[in-house]
Amino acid sequence: QASSLLNLIQFSVLLSLNLQSILGLVAWRRCKWSLGAKVPASNKIEVTMKPRNIFTIFHLLNGAANAFLPSSSAPRVATISRRYAATLAEEEIAIIPTHDAAHSRTTAGPDIIASTPINNENDIFQCHLDVEFWRTFQTDRSARENLREVANVVQRFTALGPNAISYLIRHAGRSGYFMGNAVLGTMGSLLHERLVVDNNDDDAVDKSGDGQILPFNIDSSVATRLVLEAFLCYEQDYARIREEQYREPWDMKSGHRQSSPINVVTQTGRFVSESIGTLARRNRRREEDKNIWITDPASPSLYPDYYRTAFHYQTDGWMSKRSADVYETSTETLFLGKQDAMQRTSLPPIVQFSKNYRNNASKEEEGKPMKVLEVACGTGRFMTFLRDNLPLDAECTAVDLSPYYLDAARENDAYWRKTRRKEENRNNRSNGSILGKDDIKPLRLIQSQAENLPFENESFDAVVCVYLFHELPRTVRAKASSEMSRVLKKGGVLVLTDSIQGGELDRPGFDTRIGKFSEMNEPFFADYCEDNLAGHFVDEELTPLGKIVMSSTKSLSFTK
Repeated sequence: QASSLLNLIQFSVLLSLNLQSILGLVAWRRCKWSLGAKVPASNKIEVTMKPRNIFTIFHLLNGAANAFLPSSSAPRVATISRRYAATLAEEEIAIIPTHDAAHSRTTAGPDIIASTPINNENDIFQCHLDVEFWRTFQTDRSARENLREVANVVQRFTALGPNAISYLIRHAGRSGYFMGNAVLGTMGSLLHERLVVDNNDDDAVDKSGDGQILPFNIDSSVATRLVLEAFLCYEQDYARIREEQYREPWDMKSGHRQSSPINVVTQTGRFVSESIGTLARRNRRREEDKNIWITDPASPSLYPDYYRTAFHYQTDGWMSKRSADVYETSTETLFLGKQDAMQRTSLPPIVQFSKNYRNNASKEEEGKPMKVLEVACGTGRFMTFLRDNLPLDAECTAVDLSPYYLDAARENDAYWRKTRRKEENRNNRSNGSILGKDDIKPLRLIQSQAENLPFENESFDAVVCVYLFHELPRTVRAKASSEMSRVLKKGGVLVLTDSIQGGELDRPGFDTRIGKFSEMNEPFFADYCEDNLAGHFVDEELTPLGKIVMSSTKSLSFTK
């Protein structure tokens, strides 16, 4: 049964990859590619796809599929361009520190403060078993060993029954979709440079230095390990679902828009177009490629200096609708579809708190709904998972500095409320308890800095922040920690989820691969890797509770 299920998953991922190639070609035919700096007045250019280009894409796509999913008889190692390796290596390295980061800190600018040795946070938190699992996770396995362990994960899922099998197949197919996106995006960048950049001296890529991208054979052990980590994340995620720490993802079943062919084609087109611009700017690494429209000093003071850059070299940084529209697809492609699972490590402390909320409420709070705040909500996707696991009367607030991402969060919240209302009405039809359109309150959205929250002291029962701190200078991290602690009620729970850090703390096996993420215009990441995160909150008299690690993400919880 395990062998048959593994074959089915392989087929599902391969089918998703080949479907992606077709959808990507359609998207390429329909979209115009942005070239970044110094382009014609139109800022756009049409690229004609020739038959040899189409053949090249299918050939490389097939090679990539073989590298990720060798046949059961004998592993096959595909030869792929360095663009595949750059994408995959940076997906793995992106949130992982290295000793090389110490060199970048010396030139990082005035916002980087000399690093403070990390206290051993593993001694002050109640660590979940997965903390030690990922800390000792071997990264030097062969491709065959990685695939053997993938098969073991599949076998363990098979033993859990049909619900577990359904979960795994859906998530494996999802990973296949994002693998396809990674291939198409990097191939788009390759074709863009061959057809356009090579004929434009002004846009020529600077191929000197460590960041050059030239063809080479991808290491199949890295590719298969990335797949293995995704499967291990799914196993860890499903274990918490089985233990009823939180619900199954609300939008993974058929019928939701993320499985709609129209949505798939649209998002693939957006991602391919964005990849071309992002990788071109990353390759050039010019100062002007870091500028966005709020870089101008005359822009509103609402936007602090550290925010006025094109993080990740993405188009417009955080400050455009285009950026917000493609963000979720881009980040899930970066992590081969496991980012949602990693973000859900934030849920257990808050969900457990909500279950005890009614019983522990003070006389003043008795009968009042639970109040929750997310700081730096982005597109609001994590908030939909959070709301789906809280009482429906919970009053939820989300803040972000980008009005475009807040608008995306508003739309995501509206879709979740519509979907959850249908589920509730379907389940409660027999007793006649039907929810109206306004019975689940909309998410309260506010534009605000994390370091200057517009709320009174002790306003929220729970505060959560996901993937923000690595994009802040250390002084701002301290201020944001103080503000989050200030607005948290006594007895409340605070959760900080972000990248793992360096040293022996989280995943020492990755210390030799660190620093690459800083090359993706993450100016504060190197300093983040050596910051004492827990210390910021302990200084605000919060008490450490628990620590969870999943692949390249860790989640710390505190109480006040």
